[in-house]
Amino acid sequence: MADITREIRAILEGHLSTIVDVPQIAYESVSFVPTTGISYLQVVYLPVTRRPAVRGLNPQQRYDSLLSINCYAPEGSGPSGADILAKNVMEAFEATTSITQNNITVRIDYAERQQGILNSPWYFVPVNIACYAYN
Repeated sequence: MADITREIRAILEGHLSTIVDVPQIAYESVSFVPTTGISYLQVVYLPVTRRPAVRGLNPQQRYDSLLSINCYAPEGSGPSGADILAKNVMEAFEATTSITQNNITVRIDYAERQQGILNSPWYFVPVNIACYAYN
């Protein structure tokens, strides 16, 4: 069976880009220079495991992954800017959401946020989205 890691990334990143009022997105391995004072999202895709879903010959594979999204807002105006971005991202990737493209369905297991971090001139809130797909 073919590895579908690239397809899973494309499905997740494509879904992220559909969020209403989404700011600029900094994707991995794509040149991006943030503009001071303008919010943005930074995305990192982490394939975690690829394991047989059952025992036997030619078993279906289960792919577990994390999509880590840092929601950046300008510092100095309180946490609400980054908090709103994090809320919007989490709502778009609500647990039990299924996203299908090209006969591959990615299912969201959970979306959770972490404590905000000040990294001048930004304040950001990390959001982690866990998902899985079968092939």
